[in-house]
Amino acid sequence: MGREPVTIVNGIVAVIEAAIALGVAFGLDLTKEQVGAIMAFVAAVGGLISILIVRPRVTPVADPRDREGRRLVPASQ
Repeated sequence: MGREPVTIVNGIVAVIEAAIALGVAFGLDLTKEQVGAIMAFVAAVGGLISILIVRPRVTPVADPRDREGRRLVPASQ
């Protein structure tokens, strides 16, 4: 996923939602309720992916630690 996993997931969700809106604008036969439900589902799946896959790969700023649980400190300390 590279150095920006959150950006990648959010970008994918945005592209899928834009594609749905574009499809509706060009004649995809969906009701407003169906479009809303699809958009909500895509957003929920994106959030779930962020929680399950992306979050473990991101180092928290408040208390950074490595994979073994050791505290990460700046090189100057």
